[in-house]
Amino acid sequence: MSKRGDLRKKMQIGDWGLVGKILGIKAHNAYMSFLRPNCKRFPDVVAAIEKVIENREKLLTNPKSRMRVIERIIGKHDF
Repeated sequence: MSKRGDLRKKMQIGDWGLVGKILGIKAHNAYMSFLRPNCKRFPDVVAAIEKVIENREKLLTNPKSRMRVIERIIGKHDF
């Protein structure tokens, strides 16, 4: 499978918006750049997608990180 295909399988809702914010472009432009390998932004888009996926996977696999995120969202409570 191609690298783009692998990345596409790991993407989730909201990732294009995040990639767009990282690169300072609209989400749709990030998506269209990803579909066009000859586009000048293509390497930047792929790198941003990889970083978003990598950070999400790290966050979800590390229990301490998960708790910190949950605490930020709902505040510290004794459950």
